[in-house]
Amino acid sequence: MKRYLLLEDGNVFEGEAFGASIDVSGELIFTTSPTGYLEVLTDPSYGGQIVLFAFPSVLTYNLRRSIPQSRDISTSGVIVRETSGLNTEAFRELDMLLNNSGVPGIKGVDTRKIIELIRKKGNMRGIISCTRNPEIDFGTMNTRDLLRRFATTFDYHLNNDRNDEILFVDMGTKKSLLDQVSRICSLHVVPFDFPFSTINGGYSGIFLSNGPGDPSDESLDGVRELIRKNYGKLPIFGVCLGHQVLSMALGASTGKMLYGHHGTNHSVIQGEKCFITSHNHNFHVLEESLFGTPLEVIQRDANDGAVEMVADSEKFAMSVQYHPEGSPGPVDPCNFFGEMKKAFGGVYAKNAWNK
Repeated sequence: MKRYLLLEDGNVFEGEAFGASIDVSGELIFTTSPTGYLEVLTDPSYGGQIVLFAFPSVLTYNLRRSIPQSRDISTSGVIVRETSGLNTEAFRELDMLLNNSGVPGIKGVDTRKIIELIRKKGNMRGIISCTRNPEIDFGTMNTRDLLRRFATTFDYHLNNDRNDEILFVDMGTKKSLLDQVSRICSLHVVPFDFPFSTINGGYSGIFLSNGPGDPSDESLDGVRELIRKNYGKLPIFGVCLGHQVLSMALGASTGKMLYGHHGTNHSVIQGEKCFITSHNHNFHVLEESLFGTPLEVIQRDANDGAVEMVADSEKFAMSVQYHPEGSPGPVDPCNFFGEMKKAFGGVYAKNAWNK
């Protein structure tokens, strides 16, 4: 069965259908991850996006060996060049999973050409359709809707037998990130639109999760106000979207990248050290906007110099743009969680992460 990928620049690609027989629109991005298929597809940060796997052949192992990052598929659509002919079972698993989730896929298209278009023109909207003349339009990104879809809708507690408790703000967290932080302290997990003014204290720190959408969206104003009120009083940490929201709360600005960072092989440098990290973001903190804020740039992307880590060692605020928990990808920068342990253990060592 034929299926079509239509881009807002007028390009049309014809391929083979798999997954759900439905037309969808979304922001088209590509990931360089050669593995981690299910982790990518269930990562809430990919919410509202059509994900193209840049690696030419995917599904080299069965999906049941993977760790889902949410309860359902998060992506709007999936694009692959080809699936491994040696593992037809994995393809059947993916086809069934996408069908059950109402997510279409297309294979057999020239993914290299599509990536060249994205790298030249930037991320663009796309439509996966059963026809060349779909009845839906390309649409636009709605951050509030994405957050409401992928973040928790109620507050709950995890590992509440610990002495220290972190206020964990869920903006669309990955399961692996939640698991990592819950190993450090008890968690009170709350949605991004929680009535923070009703909180009476009692926390040892604040953690801001990853998630989809634009960090400057007004739906996140309450989270930014929470950070401003507690900055200098509690240790504050953030990952991905949380990194951007924390930086904005303390005076920085963010911008949209040409085609973002998506993949498990991005090099990040800190002095003479280099880490291989897992990325998934279209927005980034603008380094020039950090001047005059209390935040210092600690790490940068080795390829384009994008800000990857900021910190205020005096008042113990620290955040990273990449995913230190991996899933998928390397866990080179897991010392991020080690610094969290120091903070919540009462060790506020100045510039500890620079040692």
